[in-house]
Amino acid sequence: MKKLGLVMVILALSACASAPATWKGMSERDIAAWKEIGFNAEQAQAWKGGGFTPEQSESWSKQGFNLSSATSWKGQSFDAEEAKNWKTGGFDVDSAVESRDKGLTPVKVE
Repeated sequence: MKKLGLVMVILALSACASAPATWKGMSERDIAAWKEIGFNAEQAQAWKGGGFTPEQSESWSKQGFNLSSATSWKGQSFDAEEAKNWKTGGFDVDSAVESRDKGLTPVKVE
């Protein structure tokens, strides 16, 4: 599991490095969706290259995650809200996975 997460982070980072800073390859609808959530072309291309939709990207961003950390948590089947709850509880991805596998959940902080 740790190796899979590491591979996902490396792929996301390489996608960031090679992401064009234009809207090339996106439809007008896609561009509008990314702009609506406040992303510029570079951000949109990077998050899209990481396998995120505009809606997912907005959710992860609003929960305080950057692309790299969102990719790590998503790669372990967490959604943005779950990841935030674990992270707020003091867990990193690996310890959250271990605890979740034991049937535990983080204390939800409001």
